[in-house]
Amino acid sequence: DSPLAARQAITRQDLLGEPLILSRQAIRRTSTKNEFIEWFKDDFEKLDVVATLNLVYNAALLAESGVGHVVTLDGLVNTSEHSHLCFRFLEPRLESGLNIVWKKYQVFSPAAEVFLQKIQAAFGETV
Repeated sequence: DSPLAARQAITRQDLLGEPLILSRQAIRRTSTKNEFIEWFKDDFEKLDVVATLNLVYNAALLAESGVGHVVTLDGLVNTSEHSHLCFRFLEPRLESGLNIVWKKYQVFSPAAEVFLQKIQAAFGETV
């Protein structure tokens, strides 16, 4: 029921003045470049962050209750036609890479070993 749901994409300006639920990881200031903070440019300090999240499922419950809008990766929350939630891309587009890491000499269970082999076959091994 949010006016943002009627939009095709969401801009920085659309999010100003809106209650937001953001990932702690995304808004953490570190010595390295933070693409999320840089996407907002000078507007980052103007955001109304009402909650931070570690688990997007909990944030989705807050959004369904009307607490705020969750800014998250696509596909992590049920936004099907049976859901009260919808997903809109940011414009300009903001994308994030993901990494899978494990200990160098880790001993895996048989299921975990198969999982790792499937990932390496699909994405290549970059060690």
